[in-house]
Amino acid sequence: MSRNILIVEDEPQVRKIIKAQLTRRHWNVTEAGCCREAEAILADENTFEVILCDLNLPDGMAWQLLDQSSERTDQPALIVITGAGLIDNAITALRHGASDFLQKPFTGAQLDDALVRACTRRPLRAAMAQKIEPIEHWRCENAPRFLGTHPKILDMLKMMQSVADTSASVLITGESGTGKELVARALHAASDRRMNPLVTLNCAAIPDALIESELFGHVRGAFTGATEARRGHFVAAHTGSIFLDEVGDLPLAMQTKLLRVLQEKEVVPVGQSSTVPIDTRIIAATNVDLEQAVADGKFREDLYYRLNVIPIEVPALRDHRSDIPSLVDGFIERHNKRIGRSVSRIDADVLDCLEQHDWPGNVRELENAVERMVVLKGDGELKVSDLPESLRRASTRITGPSVPLVPAEGIKLRDAVEGFEANLIEQALVGANGNKAKAARLLNVSRTTLIEKIKRMNLSLPDDLSPESFAPKSKPISVATPFGASCA
Repeated sequence: MSRNILIVEDEPQVRKIIKAQLTRRHWNVTEAGCCREAEAILADENTFEVILCDLNLPDGMAWQLLDQSSERTDQPALIVITGAGLIDNAITALRHGASDFLQKPFTGAQLDDALVRACTRRPLRAAMAQKIEPIEHWRCENAPRFLGTHPKILDMLKMMQSVADTSASVLITGESGTGKELVARALHAASDRRMNPLVTLNCAAIPDALIESELFGHVRGAFTGATEARRGHFVAAHTGSIFLDEVGDLPLAMQTKLLRVLQEKEVVPVGQSSTVPIDTRIIAATNVDLEQAVADGKFREDLYYRLNVIPIEVPALRDHRSDIPSLVDGFIERHNKRIGRSVSRIDADVLDCLEQHDWPGNVRELENAVERMVVLKGDGELKVSDLPESLRRASTRITGPSVPLVPAEGIKLRDAVEGFEANLIEQALVGANGNKAKAARLLNVSRTTLIEKIKRMNLSLPDDLSPESFAPKSKPISVATPFGASCA
């Protein structure tokens, strides 16, 4: 599914390279060499989603092109391209309405990311003209990849908005795959440090012997193999932000040194005696319960309180299942554009199956599942048969009773009712740990009635109270369930 983009660049060779990259990504590319040429194109045809424009053109500045469509609520997103020494001009472009900027030289991946941000923000900018909530305005500008309207997501976004422009340390908690790095990137993007580096480090991925050098740097000859000096991540993030992912996995010795950095605002490279002052905002994340780690002696209590100035918890996907449809729509659109597919719809039964799943891998797992379906389907409507096999199997295992459907060959009503009732009683007994009085309360019947039913159905209570330990004595019945019919 192709989309329209206008490239405005006065160097033909640069235009050629960018056009080749965009054509491979299934964009319809129109070219212009100066502001005047671009303005003529926009006056004749203004169906562009994005304008990718060199900041300084021979006859004007990039942001002048926004005047051509300033009255339109769906005006193109403007991405400006700037040289290394022109960051101040890039800031000016952002203030004039540009949505993003790329600093030369940039990679294909950086171009892809900028286009994703621009295309995500554009419909939100149009919605802003309809006087949407202030938090949606903030989301549009700083966290466009955070989809969903569940109260837990909105509360998290409001917390992010309130602390983004401070220098306070932030500790982001949540299960793996919930989007903790997206939170960190949004906090940086909304801060007054956004034009300076955001440096990321996965603390769990660095060997213990190298973690100090990675964080604080080293001088030449500091250890075997140190053939040249290297600045660490903290120095690289000076005047910007550093994101320490999986900070709970830091060794205790390194926790002590990190605490000193937070207190003194300076680092000591390995092999050097003098300190290097830094001005770096700390954003940390973990899927470990740090309070429990402190209690177990695995994490320093004083470091925990230094990091946990502003706590932000990212909810698990199972806690905001109502957002799954909007997440799926966003992922379909994103991967359609990224790999040139044209999946246009998703069957309601597929959404039912996706909303039923517990998603232990959270949003990352959901996106991977959607990406797989988009890649393999290619176009048209996603159906249950397109679901990964694991999801189709899981969708048939519904916790709790399901309403039987009458199969084509018919059914014995007495057996079906008895089997359904026996299943409920067994679940109540498991939930009550074998206590018949408690099980009766769960079923809203008297204890005497429950005991009579157990005797009549010849149900026995095994020593093992796991659900698999029950062997129903009633006749097995073969019935289809709603999910079994649509998702199996």
